[in-house]
Amino acid sequence: MKPLKFLQINLQHSKSATAALCRTISLYKYDIVLVQEPYVYKNKICGLNSCNSYTFSSSDCDGNAPRTAIVVNKEVECWNISHLTNRDTVAVGIQYKSGGEVCRLIVASVYLPYDVNQPPPSKELTDIVEYCKVRKLPLIVGCDANSHHTVWGSTDINKRGEHLLEYLLTENLDILNAGTEPTFVNRVREEVIDITVCSSSIRDMLTKWCVLDEESFSDHRYIAFDLKE
Repeated sequence: MKPLKFLQINLQHSKSATAALCRTISLYKYDIVLVQEPYVYKNKICGLNSCNSYTFSSSDCDGNAPRTAIVVNKEVECWNISHLTNRDTVAVGIQYKSGGEVCRLIVASVYLPYDVNQPPPSKELTDIVEYCKVRKLPLIVGCDANSHHTVWGSTDINKRGEHLLEYLLTENLDILNAGTEPTFVNRVREEVIDITVCSSSIRDMLTKWCVLDEESFSDHRYIAFDLKE
């Protein structure tokens, strides 16, 4: 089996960032893309269907625009987990072969809004983690955490980061982030606020995690990693 190539990006609802993402997917043959804040029109995600892939997102956000999506290459066997999919989370099952065996995992795209009273994790994220725990399925989450912690490379630590890290450690979830390369860059600041986490059982199979230099046309930068056989 060739590695499954993952990409993670917050598109900041940008049409140009969406077009750039589709070009990047086609050029570098990414299999699974974990998207936060996709481009939307009339509360529907637009622009990602040109990637020759399946696009998963919530179709019912109570009149609000969806803030997460997952794009999966049509050659990858996958299925939507609808009851874990809403405005700020999307969960998809993936089937792949490893060592000649058929394996399954759950991938999720999660947006943790900064303008809420309760610190992370969100109930939606904890529901996904619990779902995987009960079924003994490994989990990969691409997350715009809007949280700071030096453990994942931020320049400082805030309360949101403290709460989120405590939860991840409690649930035996590993953080893939390596180094301090910022994942968010604009004219006034640079910071690491996007994180990739996974079940400890699958950690050794995830390789080449990095923040890419390629222009994303978003204030967020591409994050890439592979799932090896």
